[in-house]
Amino acid sequence: MSVDHRDYKEAVRVIKEAILRSQYRAISSVNKEQLSLYYGIGRYVSQNSREGFWGKGAIEQISLLLQKELPGLRGFSITNIKNMRLFMKNGYLI
Repeated sequence: MSVDHRDYKEAVRVIKEAILRSQYRAISSVNKEQLSLYYGIGRYVSQNSREGFWGKGAIEQISLLLQKELPGLRGFSITNIKNMRLFMKNGYLI
């Protein structure tokens, strides 16, 4: 019985395309979820800052406490939290 390796190449092509499509959808979904999280944090920070619940230095404290509560957490530095607030204020819709 002779095996035609062209069949394997076609199988690899089909499977590879399925894998790449799935990876693209997963990344796209993660990015959408992350943007939604950033927008929500920006809205929360903005509302509490605007309504006077928080004083000066609140974002700094929140960032430090988040890093203490969730060691290894990345992306929630003082600058990034401020950028999340700007992201929300600039009217980006998720």
